[in-house]
Amino acid sequence: MKEFGLTQWVIISILSLLTALEPLSIDLYLPGFILISESFSTPISSVQISLSAFLLGFALGQLFWGPLADRFGRKKPILASLAIFIVASIACIYAHSIEQFWVFRFIQAIGGCGGVVISRAVVTDYFESSKTLKIFSLLALIMGVAPIIAPTIGNTVINAFSWEGAFFAMLFLGVLLFFLTLFFLPETHRNSYPKTEKNVFKGYFEILKIRKFLIYSILGGIANGALMIYVGNGPFLIMEKGGFSNNMFSLIFGTNALGLMIASSITPTLQRQIPTEKLVKYALTFMFGASIILLGAMLANTHIHIILAILFLYVFPIGILLPTTTELAITPFIENSGTASALYGSIQLSVAFICSMVSNYMSNGTLIMVGTAFVLCSTIGFALIFTRINLPEKSKIMENPM
Repeated sequence: MKEFGLTQWVIISILSLLTALEPLSIDLYLPGFILISESFSTPISSVQISLSAFLLGFALGQLFWGPLADRFGRKKPILASLAIFIVASIACIYAHSIEQFWVFRFIQAIGGCGGVVISRAVVTDYFESSKTLKIFSLLALIMGVAPIIAPTIGNTVINAFSWEGAFFAMLFLGVLLFFLTLFFLPETHRNSYPKTEKNVFKGYFEILKIRKFLIYSILGGIANGALMIYVGNGPFLIMEKGGFSNNMFSLIFGTNALGLMIASSITPTLQRQIPTEKLVKYALTFMFGASIILLGAMLANTHIHIILAILFLYVFPIGILLPTTTELAITPFIENSGTASALYGSIQLSVAFICSMVSNYMSNGTLIMVGTAFVLCSTIGFALIFTRINLPEKSKIMENPM
């Protein structure tokens, strides 16, 4: 990406770190699930609820931060969200019960999602439309790199400081991002936003009327939901059923994240050869086929190494789906990109939350139910993408009043 200057790279770097806050906040503490369950004297399934609570907070919080970003600019809301994230990270460390832990994780997500949702708006503010897919692919690439690094860091700090060490790492990251944003991220939003509550809800309603936006937001949620099913069941699948150690868990988890990273990195190249809409269809078809094979392998009681290899193929197309669905849903909106980004993120995380909760409900301690959850998720996405999408012209979308 030689076309980006030094200032643009600084902005991209900050946006990448803000985007990484979500996967890092999820993956850093995964190796500590067993320790957390022992600390609170609760089953590991109760610890998994903290992941669902985090996803729910991320989904709801974005509806709050998006309109604020359109009204007050991008920088101040990011700083406010990071402040909440920092305080909630401290609270998680000193939680006295699993129920308190759920609440603090929910609040932590409310804070952490601000930087993520506003980062997408900054991309549409600051960069030319011809470069947005490259930036979104880079941000998705970071989301692939973060899970590679996070379990290793998490495992190291958990071994040294128990599970609380993972949240000290999140605290450090939140403080670092606060000062990077304060001193190096410029204000990119230049448009005024009518300051009435009515306009917020009207803005959401106008955006939801764009059928293409809704469909690609749901598809982005299904892709993220498939990823969260894998993340939530990763410790169970790899350590409990696979019999691998914490260190091997980090390695296996990192390998799958590497697949996400490779898929995200090749997306701009593929997009030059294949229309983005078709690329989404191909990726969903690939994921659907991999899920069927994965479930078949689990039903046949295939060796765990083969199951993990197929799982890699299932996770791989998610790295293509995340940036492409984001671009297709958000880039038509310019004046209200913050609100569009918030609504996109909220729909995406809400769908992911539902997928995660359904997977938890279905869980019965067998690999087959995990495989069934993968198949259900990919089947819905596969069916939805072949629904006919009727889209108004881009110029008409721009004219939707806020």
